Amino acid sequence: MYKNFFYKLKIFFLRILGYDKPLRLALLKYLSLKYKRFRPHYETILLESVLEAKKIGYTKVSIIELGVAGGNGIIALENYKKKIQKITNVEINICGFDFGEGLPDSDNKYDLPFFWISGLYKADNQKLNEKIKSKIYYGDIKDTFKEFIKTNPPIISTIFSDLDYYTSTKNFLNQLPEFKDFLTPRVYCYFDDIFNSNHYINEHNGELLAIKEFNNENEDIKIGKSVGHSSDFKFPLGGENLFMLHNFNHIDYFKNINFSKTSLSLDDKKVDKIFNF
Repeated sequence: MYKNFFYKLKIFFLRILGYDKPLRLALLKYLSLKYKRFRPHYETILLESVLEAKKIGYTKVSIIELGVAGGNGIIALENYKKKIQKITNVEINICGFDFGEGLPDSDNKYDLPFFWISGLYKADNQKLNEKIKSKIYYGDIKDTFKEFIKTNPPIISTIFSDLDYYTSTKNFLNQLPEFKDFLTPRVYCYFDDIFNSNHYINEHNGELLAIKEFNNENEDIKIGKSVGHSSDFKFPLGGENLFMLHNFNHIDYFKNINFSKTSLSLDDKKVDKIFNF
């Protein structure tokens, strides 16, 4: 028993001392795990995507969450939406998508079947619907996303993807070229399952494989990842999972969104703004 305890203690200290990021990030991560609706990455990604949509000229946008499960994410989005609508004057329409019965069966080796379990994340759908105002589409994403598009929704500026499987992610991404007119010129995409602490996930399976294949199969729409950089301070906990979809042929793609008045003149000692709202 004592040997077990001291060994666990040793591993714990190794992990703490060997952690390659500032420990304040570990604190934020701990808070997000302890409080399921504390999602600073959701809030900041939502904010920046809406601000960009406003610069382009949109007064209404859609935000979609793929893989609602218990609903903590969509409840958090609804809470953040209230403040962001007030400060931007952009109407935010939130919609969720979920299989409805937990993870579906899969025999596809790229879905990490040794890790994801059929039926995992099944939730009380009726109870969730009573708590939220947003609409959730239940069923296979191959069908439900088409149902959503038939409602002629406001243009999509943000996608939060938590579909887990390669196949589900692929089935969703395959539809985007057909419905590219419902996407903003640049869509903020948060992919939740691009990392696993056991390093099971890589570019040969899961969401990353679906993204890679999507890019190989499409010329007009690409989903890319920016390099890590010290200037990336806008998205706490979200930067490493944040991708940008470029809708290159969109009619508004060339519209200028850089309204900064900062110049490189020696007389200018301060930047124009830190916050762009």
